[in-house]
Amino acid sequence: MAFSGTRVRKIWLLAGVAWLVLGGCAGSAEDGFVADIRADSNRDGVVDGHDVGRIDKGEWTAEFGAVLLPNIGDVARRCPSSGSGVSDDELAGCHDAADDVARAPDCLAPMVTMPFGRAAEGATGRVAAVGAGAEKIRIFVHRAQAWVLLGAGASLTESELRHGATLGIDARDVVRDRAVWDGSVTVRFTVQRGDRTVTDEVALRVAPVVLHHHNQSVETLLVSESGDDESHARFVEDLAAAARASGLNAPPVRMNTTDTWGQDFLEFGYASMPSRGGKSISIRIAIRSPQPEREGGRAVFDLRGPGVGAIQLGGVGSDHVDGFGNVETIPPHTHAGREFPAGRVILGTGNVDNPAATSVVLQKFFTAQQIQPPVVLDAAWLIVGHVDEFVQFLPTASGRGWRPAVTDPRRGLQILRDQQRAGHGGAQALSRPGVSDRTIDDMLADQKFVADNERAAQKIEANVARLHQEAGLKPEEFVRIPGLYKGGDIPEAPDALTSFYPGAVNGVLMNSSNYIAARQWGPIIDGRDVFEAAVTEAYRSAGISVHYVDEWEALHEGGGEIHCGTNVMRQLGSPSAR
Repeated sequence: MAFSGTRVRKIWLLAGVAWLVLGGCAGSAEDGFVADIRADSNRDGVVDGHDVGRIDKGEWTAEFGAVLLPNIGDVARRCPSSGSGVSDDELAGCHDAADDVARAPDCLAPMVTMPFGRAAEGATGRVAAVGAGAEKIRIFVHRAQAWVLLGAGASLTESELRHGATLGIDARDVVRDRAVWDGSVTVRFTVQRGDRTVTDEVALRVAPVVLHHHNQSVETLLVSESGDDESHARFVEDLAAAARASGLNAPPVRMNTTDTWGQDFLEFGYASMPSRGGKSISIRIAIRSPQPEREGGRAVFDLRGPGVGAIQLGGVGSDHVDGFGNVETIPPHTHAGREFPAGRVILGTGNVDNPAATSVVLQKFFTAQQIQPPVVLDAAWLIVGHVDEFVQFLPTASGRGWRPAVTDPRRGLQILRDQQRAGHGGAQALSRPGVSDRTIDDMLADQKFVADNERAAQKIEANVARLHQEAGLKPEEFVRIPGLYKGGDIPEAPDALTSFYPGAVNGVLMNSSNYIAARQWGPIIDGRDVFEAAVTEAYRSAGISVHYVDEWEALHEGGGEIHCGTNVMRQLGSPSAR
């Protein structure tokens, strides 16, 4: 966290001096019997006189209004593990805000009541959350060097009314469904003396869960356990070497599951609130995909700890469309006069049973955050149907600071045609030993193969047009990464496609200059993999070096690539609560 609990308390005590100075002008009643509660409404990390004035502190807007955190980490690591045998609901229900103890006071948002002075004599005061979502809010008072919950009916002491109370507030959960609760909370301060009652209110909102984007460098790389899968163990070893070559010295963290597809059951986000000096206090949120039948998703809860929470999103069954390989993030941008300071989430449509399917749960969740409104792309033409199979975003040193990238099947076909024209049509199209004897000539003579890739190109270009419409991304801005597709063997989806060569776009962007991709196994001409060389050059044009890892047996044969089989924690971004 950004500050220790001691430091936070010192900040509030220092601010208290200002409150006492301001006390004489805080109210209009001649006897000083005026309720005044304040939070960090101007989002500068300090509660002071600047949090009231020309804007009503009881109203919450995109520019004004205090922010609080879902305080759902596990500072003492007291929660059960995924292997403990407890139910999914019990796993999800254990966190720092699950009871009435302030286990992580650093994550409490500051509030204060202004001093009543002598007017507090004989008075009683209460502070409570009111309205929708009130049951999800905890309010504490700092009393006798400890944080004490202000439960239902609890009162402030006369001394706290006289001198002003130091308060902290947090939430027991994230916002999940805007129709149920949008994260807004009103805190009411009520003081009664005899037959006189005065009240004041301040508006706050729970910080949204924000997804990372590729301009945030990787801090931690995660993979699943290999079990007795030797090919996966080799993949993890090679992956660790590629990560070190990319500048990440820490070894991959192993998640407690042999579910290979670590990207699909887990997505990392974070929630932030402002802190002093333009800094922020953040908590990471590990999100379990809405695939409750997927046992591997329980491993998400093992990632809880200090500053890291975990949630599950419900759902039904284990539909591909609900996997997080079907989620990407457009980095921050402005389009059509509207700012997207945290970017926008991308969701894909389609699965083998229903080409028009979308993840209702993910749509509802990301819409509820009110910060990264989803853009929907068509992924129904793919067997797995995930957007990470054809689109990504790459950091750049110029322009808006990033560029979109997509798989380019037409460029992939052109590479084969160029080699055919150069007299290399007899070379094996796939150079991995024992996989296929088909040559470049064979592949180009395969009318279905060529037609499938033309169809894939058309689908990708339709998605490029969609991104142009939704985010203003011009087709010429896209980095075109060579790739080819082939038809699968799923009877219920005879036209669905999967990668022919391991999908290069389905890799891990480590930082602004290093990328880990699957080894391509393209045609070897004059001792060089010409397909891999073209992929390398495409990324080099964006200023990125590629580190290749062989994941053919571990991942590609199962229908996925490196992005599908890994996960990452990225650098935390700036707080945002719009």
